[in-house]
Amino acid sequence: MASTRAPSVVKSSYSQVDLVPWDPESSGHVERMVQQRIACGWKHEQVEKWKSWQKDGRLVLQWVVLSESDPSRAERLEKHTAAFPKETEPLVDSAVTLGGEPRAPNLEKRFIAVGHISLNKEYESPEHAEPAEGLYWVANFYISAALQFMGLGRAAMDAVESMAISEPLCVKTLALSTVANEYEARDERWAALERDPPKILNQDWYERRGYVVYKRNEKMWSEKDSKGKEWWFPAVFMKKDIR
Repeated sequence: MASTRAPSVVKSSYSQVDLVPWDPESSGHVERMVQQRIACGWKHEQVEKWKSWQKDGRLVLQWVVLSESDPSRAERLEKHTAAFPKETEPLVDSAVTLGGEPRAPNLEKRFIAVGHISLNKEYESPEHAEPAEGLYWVANFYISAALQFMGLGRAAMDAVESMAISEPLCVKTLALSTVANEYEARDERWAALERDPPKILNQDWYERRGYVVYKRNEKMWSEKDSKGKEWWFPAVFMKKDIR
């Protein structure tokens, strides 16, 4: 049976961003992913492991790229590269697989990624969620801090939901986990960690997109403050049937 070729580039319905596959064989792609994970604040040490997962389709990691049709593209790229000067060198669309299936690279296409997003076959902590047929996890979602509150997160989610229902993935349900809206001593935790609370609550944002909470874990992620005290954050698990 002939394999189904994965699409080269997926566009958002808002024509603000395109998704271009991450190439685990490219040293430039790998180094850029490490840089962006450092900027994000976690998981940069996992990039090496992601290389084999991307190759076999367990991970479907894609760059978020400003669309050529975005009228603010030049201005936004300038803001991004001013904030992250190590990311001024364009990458090449060189990935030969996506979702474990072959795709045709476009070696003429050069781009600067302003973020990334992945669809995973398995949850990052298997003890918290069992794999299921037709279910993928939205994970490793990052948009440049220099380009926040410009609608790029929405556009990236539109694009990833659109490509998810198509071959080769044929996703039926998307799931994700994020910090819960409500928890005890919320302001005290952020003050102890010497950071401001998030301006946008992720749970609310995903609920507006149609994701529904189906499970909660009270002690999912933790951080230590400057005195060594560990502060735990609860997670909500959410899902959405997309076809």
